[in-house]
Amino acid sequence: MKNKNPILIILFASILSFSSCKDDDEAVIPATVEQTNLCGKNFILTDYLYTRNDSVINSGVGINNGLGLGLYACQRDNFERYETNGTHTVDEGATKCDPTDPQTETGTWAFYDSATKLIFDPGPDADTVNIIRNDGTVLILGGSYIKMGDTLETRATYTAQ
Repeated sequence: MKNKNPILIILFASILSFSSCKDDDEAVIPATVEQTNLCGKNFILTDYLYTRNDSVINSGVGINNGLGLGLYACQRDNFERYETNGTHTVDEGATKCDPTDPQTETGTWAFYDSATKLIFDPGPDADTVNIIRNDGTVLILGGSYIKMGDTLETRATYTAQ
C-alpha cells in the first residue's frame, strides 16, 4: 500500500536531512553588509543637530567646544561599540565625568525594519532610532518625535575610530 500523504513525506525527508548534519559541517553564515559596517568599531560622536519645529536649536558645529546640550569635555572621548552578538557598549573613554561611574555600560541592540533602524534593549520600552547612514566610517542616527505639540528632531553623527 502506497503512502500518498505529502506531509509525511516532507516530514520524513526533513528528519533525515537534519539527522545527517554534523556540527563541524555547518556553514558559517556571513555577516550582512550592515553588520560589517557597524560592528567591531569604536564610534565617537562628532556632530549633533537638534531642531524644534524646523528651527535649528543647536548644532554640533564646533562640537569640541561642547553642544550646550550636556556634552561636556569629559564626554568627548566616549565611544559606542556594537558587536555581532547583539551587545552594545558605551565606554567613558580616557576621561570620566564622575570617577565613580562605571567605565562601561552595556546593553543589547538589534536591527529593526529591514536594517533601517536600531532598537536598543528590545522590549516594550525599547528605544528605536533611524539609521540615516551606515557606511563603516560614518554612522548617522536620527529620529523625530512630538513632545508637547512641538516636533523635535535629532541627528547624531558618529565617526569610526
